[in-house]
Amino acid sequence: MLEEIVLERIDEILHDFREKNPSEALAVAEEFRLDVACYVLNRIDAVYVVSGRGLAYMDIDYLEKLQRDADLITLIHQGIKRVLTIQRPYYTQKRETPETREGLFFNLPIIRGRIFNSLNFAPVFEIDVKLLHQNENVTMIEPNWQNPYTIVENTAGNYYFWPKPVTAEKTGVLKSFEFEIVIESGQFEKLNHFFSIPVTSESGMLDYFRINKILNLKDIYLVPRE
Repeated sequence: MLEEIVLERIDEILHDFREKNPSEALAVAEEFRLDVACYVLNRIDAVYVVSGRGLAYMDIDYLEKLQRDADLITLIHQGIKRVLTIQRPYYTQKRETPETREGLFFNLPIIRGRIFNSLNFAPVFEIDVKLLHQNENVTMIEPNWQNPYTIVENTAGNYYFWPKPVTAEKTGVLKSFEFEIVIESGQFEKLNHFFSIPVTSESGMLDYFRINKILNLKDIYLVPRE
């Protein structure tokens, strides 16, 4: 799919970049690679699919064209240059090694939701949203995924979580994971939203973005405090 092709081309270009810039330690970090991928994917025209036939055409025509497209290479080089200027602190934090990503896992999806003011239906911001499991903060897949998640003004009330995969004993096991969204703010009444996610165990930790691995929760409406 699109994300996999972009990551493959990024890997090729980063390999050459590291050989030419051996002193650039950040380019080795997996988080650096993923931030470059986000930069590129956010600047590639979206592809809309409304049927199985449309998906087949996308797989054959669009992705083959994208692989040959010089604009993709240009975007990747721009992304590398841009991300090098950011110097995010989590680039140097410890990450899962390839060995720890092998095995059997329940790969949980990205969790996405939106929060609005119940009086005027405007998106809320400057509030923290927590994702809990058994009354404990859920560990995220990477340090750059926040929990609690702080909603800022320019994100239109959206919040995102990506829980770390849970180890499994064998493949093909269906398990339901119970979660809780907790919102506490001086502006609004406290809200607790409970939901469950059924996940089937599989081989390998999936730690790259997949569009079909996003769970959209129902919109939440907060009641302002009097």
